[in-house]
Amino acid sequence: MKPARSLVLSLVTALAATLGAAWVALPAFAAGATASFVKTADWGSGWEGKYTITNGGGSTINGWSLAFDLPSGTTLGSYWDALLSSAGQRHTFTNRSWNGSIAPGASVSFGFLATGSGSPTGCQLNGAACGGGTPPPTT
Repeated sequence: MKPARSLVLSLVTALAATLGAAWVALPAFAAGATASFVKTADWGSGWEGKYTITNGGGSTINGWSLAFDLPSGTTLGSYWDALLSSAGQRHTFTNRSWNGSIAPGASVSFGFLATGSGSPTGCQLNGAACGGGTPPPTT
């Protein structure tokens, strides 16, 4: 009986060591691309905003598009380090030729001026929520 117990204990130990090694070797979960917004200045009747897009994934991002809404009464003025298209209160910024590729762990930023007191809402980066996650379902 003692040899059987020793064999079982050896097998359990080997299995635990193998599973532990496999667990350590698994790749870390990548957050993917995210975008964060900050008002870098506010002078009452207007403000300066900045978005930073960060690649938390494991592969290079080749091209980005960031869209958000501004409330009625808030309008965009000058902008930099991105291209802009607008439809009503929905504004979409896309990369320039020189800042479209974002390596893993790297980030790019763009900024703009706005008049009014509102802040961006409904932010989407490449069709997904700016905070990360999967793209919303199409309707």
